[in-house]
Amino acid sequence: MSVFKLPKGLCEEIQSAIAKFWWGSKKDKRGIHWARWDKLSCAKSRGGLGFRDFTSFNQAMVAKQGWRLIQFPNSLVSKVLRARYFRSCSFLDAKSSSNPSFIWRSILWGRQVIQKGARWRIGNGSNILVYKDNWIPRPDTFKPISPPSLPIDTTVVDLMDDGNNWNVVKLNQHFMQEDTEVILKIPLPRSQKEDEML
Repeated sequence: MSVFKLPKGLCEEIQSAIAKFWWGSKKDKRGIHWARWDKLSCAKSRGGLGFRDFTSFNQAMVAKQGWRLIQFPNSLVSKVLRARYFRSCSFLDAKSSSNPSFIWRSILWGRQVIQKGARWRIGNGSNILVYKDNWIPRPDTFKPISPPSLPIDTTVVDLMDDGNNWNVVKLNQHFMQEDTEVILKIPLPRSQKEDEML
């Protein structure tokens, strides 16, 4: 479950078995359904009992394997997969090849979870694309809401001055006030560090 994408039918069968057990159903007798399964599978904080949707749980577990590829790029698995599937780009930009293994297709399926929630912590800013990557800390989106006025391949380091501070003039010139205020609140490291995915 944590390495492969399980078929949707299998996930539904597992959920069905859990529901039958919960309702007290037997082969010859059907139990009483006191509430809808959708309600019971909500989180406890939302009034449910916290039963998991197995398809989403499976995707989250497979996404964990993708996260390990990002966090441990020198591991043997990461080196093998990089050599085979994403030699010239990062894991987040990798495409499905013409004849991928089932494991690789599963990891790419799990990557969708990472792409929705991961963001960058700014170090030197050289690996973070201004308009494509998630790097601005705000609750609704991690990208600038300003229309692009810089080249699409502009990196965050281009928004800094030589003293490793934000270039306020450039920010005011190319971003709306909302973006500029949030960007100026992002702390920059005193020493040179690599950008880090969170």
